[in-house]
Amino acid sequence: MSSSRETAEVRLLIERLVDPSARRAARQELVRLRAVEGLIECLASPNESVVWAAVQSLGELRATEALPRLVELLERDVLTTYTLEALQEISGQEFAADPRKWREWLGRGPATSAALRKPADLAELVRGAGELLGAAPQGLGRSFTFRLSQPDGRGQLVRVHSTRTGEEELVVVYSECGPAQPKHFEAVLRKNAQLPVGAFGIRDVDGAAAFVLVETLPAERLSAPRLARTVERIAGRADTVEKSLAPEDKR
Repeated sequence: MSSSRETAEVRLLIERLVDPSARRAARQELVRLRAVEGLIECLASPNESVVWAAVQSLGELRATEALPRLVELLERDVLTTYTLEALQEISGQEFAADPRKWREWLGRGPATSAALRKPADLAELVRGAGELLGAAPQGLGRSFTFRLSQPDGRGQLVRVHSTRTGEEELVVVYSECGPAQPKHFEAVLRKNAQLPVGAFGIRDVDGAAAFVLVETLPAERLSAPRLARTVERIAGRADTVEKSLAPEDKR
């Protein structure tokens, strides 16, 4: 495809973002084409739905070029939740919706660029998460465990390991909730509808099927604070389910 034809195609797709019935397909095609420049222009659209589509797409593309314009949206309180998620996904930083902190970080110049280029190191992330949680991780390489204390003197083991799907490196965080007995299948599956993130599933653990609560995260932009929050959340929810399945604390 020639440059002029590609530009014309991008323009047509951007026009389609205004149409609710065509927006999803147009957005996906813009992501496929990596039309970062056109998507950044969409951030100035008076149509909030178009802005939302651009913010989502730029986050998916991890378009570092869009960081200053996204901070501008944050300053104007435009789609704050989605804008903040995109900023965090692109940068790997965990600042709250405080434009001053984002501006300060962007102002560091070369240090910021180096941080964006640095690949995720699971061992380093796990160490950082352990410091935040006050829990010493065990393991090495691509597999680690945390044991977090829970109410009533209980504890919960959370496992963290990395895996690869195609070209994407993923970090899987999960905790066992008890034996996967058929009599509990429906009750556990129904709990999935109540989860804001993550899901219950079945995994072979030490040769036996077990219910697990699992959340899978892209490794490229994972930070120690986000990993710590995920480990803590998984531990608490898994322990609650374990108590409902078997009062004895075995995890």
